[in-house]
Amino acid sequence: MKKIISFILGTVVALNLSMSVANAAAKEVRVAFFLEWPTPNQEDKVKMMFDKALGVPVKWTNFSNGGAMTDAMLAGDIDISYSQGLVPFINAVKSKAPLKLVDVAMEYGMGGTTCVTSKASGITSANGSELEGKKVAVPLGTMAEYVFDESMKVVGADKSKMTVIQMDPEEGAAALVSGDVSMACLFGGNSIKAALTVGTRLLTVQASS
Repeated sequence: MKKIISFILGTVVALNLSMSVANAAAKEVRVAFFLEWPTPNQEDKVKMMFDKALGVPVKWTNFSNGGAMTDAMLAGDIDISYSQGLVPFINAVKSKAPLKLVDVAMEYGMGGTTCVTSKASGITSANGSELEGKKVAVPLGTMAEYVFDESMKVVGADKSKMTVIQMDPEEGAAALVSGDVSMACLFGGNSIKAALTVGTRLLTVQASS
C-alpha cells in the first residue's frame, strides 16, 4: 500500500523529508491544511515556496478537522496532512491506518482549543453540572473532544447526560451564536473568536492545563 505521510504542525523538517514524496508523485504533491492555524506555511504557500523547493506543483486543500484529513489520505486524495492534530493522528494509528508522523515542529497551548458556554445559558465552571440535559457541539475525534472530556471531569458534569452533537468548529460556533447549543468545544482562532462574541470559556487556560 502506498505510504502516506502525515505531520502535525511541521515546518522545515517536514519539507525536507517530503522531497522524496515529490519525486515519487512526479506531477504534484497534495497537501491538506487547516486554515485557522496561523502557521508560517500559509505565507510560504502564497509565495509558492514549496512548489519551488519540491520542483513540482503543490496543491493545498483546506480541511475543517484532522479526521477528514485522515479519510482523504486513506482515499488516496491527499499525500501530506499539515496540522492534522494529535488526537486524529493517534486515532488513525490505533486503527492501523498507514500513516507516518514526520515531525512536530511547533506546539500550541490550550488557548487554541477550548469549550465556550453561551452567556445566555448562565453556565460557568461553578455550575457546570447544569450542562446535563443540554445540547453541546463537539468535533468528535479531535483534540477538542479530549478537552471536552477533561473539562467535564473538572466541572463535575456527566457527559452521558448531554446531547452531544458532532459539529466542526465553524458549525459549532455558529450554533452557539444562534442559541442552538449551550456549549461548543472548538479549535481555531476564527471559530473561537466567533463563539466568544456570545459566550465565555468554560475553563481558563490555566484551569484546563
